Amino acid sequence: MGSYYRHTRSEKVEVPYSFQCEHCGKDTGRLRAAIVAEATENSNFKTLNADREAKLCKRAHENLVRELKTLHKDATEKNIISTKFSDKCPNCHEPQSWAVSGLKNKMFENPIVCLIVGAIFAVIAVVAHYFTDMEYVTLPMAAAIFGIGVAAAAGCLVWNVIKINAKSKKTATGMHNLPKIEWSAVSNLLEEQ
Repeated sequence: MGSYYRHTRSEKVEVPYSFQCEHCGKDTGRLRAAIVAEATENSNFKTLNADREAKLCKRAHENLVRELKTLHKDATEKNIISTKFSDKCPNCHEPQSWAVSGLKNKMFENPIVCLIVGAIFAVIAVVAHYFTDMEYVTLPMAAAIFGIGVAAAAGCLVWNVIKINAKSKKTATGMHNLPKIEWSAVSNLLEEQ
């Protein structure tokens, strides 16, 4: 039986930004948000040949460009600032109101993953019940697995709502402004097709 190797390549770019703190009013100075994208490939070989290596690096670059374009579009058109841009003031360590939009944008990611994983394991249990001789895999067990997935999804959603509400309360007072993101520093990537 053969084994396989997972090859991962990543590409990173830093986007400069700054903001005036909504609490202390001080300017943060230049900060950097690290945007990282990966590409993976499974192979039977420990090393990749030059052609496959180049394709894997190209996919990582394309993923970075796609991620950067999404972040740019969300920030410029919808005023949704990604959580990759830290909102913690380096002077007073208080959060900023513009970070709430990024949390709301990611609110359903983990609950959906929990729900999908629970559903997949439940389907596997149903298939095992009907098509194998494993007597310990029962339909109530499959329903319980799905129920655990639903409960985990609900728990994640509640936790996300609590985090959003807590940040909203902390940032409710004071002025409200957006960070100044220097998209010109990554304009060559944003202009790629």
